Formats: sequence, structure tokens, C-alpha cells
Amino acid sequence: MRPGNRQIRRLVLPGAVAAALALAGASVAFGALVSGSLPAASFTYTSTSINDVNMAGTGVHLKTKGAITVKTTYSKVAPSEAFVGGWHYHNGPVLVTVTVGTITLFGGDCGTWDVSAGQTYLETTGQVLNAKILPAKNGGTTPAEWFTTRLYPEGAADPVPLAEAPCSP
Repeated sequence: MRPGNRQIRRLVLPGAVAAALALAGASVAFGALVSGSLPAASFTYTSTSINDVNMAGTGVHLKTKGAITVKTTYSKVAPSEAFVGGWHYHNGPVLVTVTVGTITLFGGDCGTWDVSAGQTYLETTGQVLNAKILPAKNGGTTPAEWFTTRLYPEGAADPVPLAEAPCSP
């Protein structure tokens, strides 16, 4: 074997092993989703749209022009009186689908509402929110689980954190 081939082998082999391990981990997580079970920890999958959309129907209107980023996150969070994240808004619409438990959302005016298993909440672009997984609404210790799908302009920051809380619940 020529010296150049040994150098290439030393570089390629570790990269191939790392890629195989990453794919194996991802295939286990996505395979579990297909079979109906959810992973033990949170994960995020990001993609870019491949088409423009102009949909209008009874109760549904969606229009995109150009590529947008689509980010889907699965979250599993134990109950607590603390907020799950900071106060923020999004640069596009967001779909929050709860699969287990209840999420209590807090609006910028400190009004609250619950989203429970089997329900989806649609956030409006620019809507200021925060969330809690309250023990009283989640059996004390049962984690809530949900999917968040965000659609926002390619290259835009999302979510956008607020420097100060809009209210103090």
C-alpha cells in the first residue's frame, strides 16, 4: 500500500465509524416513532421546504413563498412550577401537539390555558408565550410529552427570546 492510501484510510475509517454510529442512533429513534413508541429524551429534526404552498379551504389558509425552515421537536419534560423555557415568540406559525399530560401556556398578558393529550394548539406568528408543566395537572410526577412544529423564514432566528418578561404570573 502506498503512503498516501494509508493516510486516507486513517482519515476515512474514523469518519465512517462515526457516521455509522450516528445513523444507528437515529434509526433506532425514528424506528421507535414509526412503531408508536417515543424516545426517552427530547430531540429536534430540521428540514427545509421544497415547494411553495398556496392552500385555502374552509378554516385553513396557508401560503408560503420560497424556502422555509421546518423544525420539529419532541419534548419530554417532568412537572415543575418553573417555566419550561424563557418568554419568547416565533417568526412563523407553530403547532404544539401534546401526546401525554398537560402543558399550561402563559400569554404575554399572563392569561393561561391548557393543552392536553390529544390536542393541538396553533401559535400565531409573533405571539408571546411561555409554558409550565404543572404537577397538579400531570399526576405530580408524570412527564408531559409533545411535538412542536415551527415554520419560519429560512435564515431567521427562531424562537426569539424576550429580554424581559412581559408579565409576572
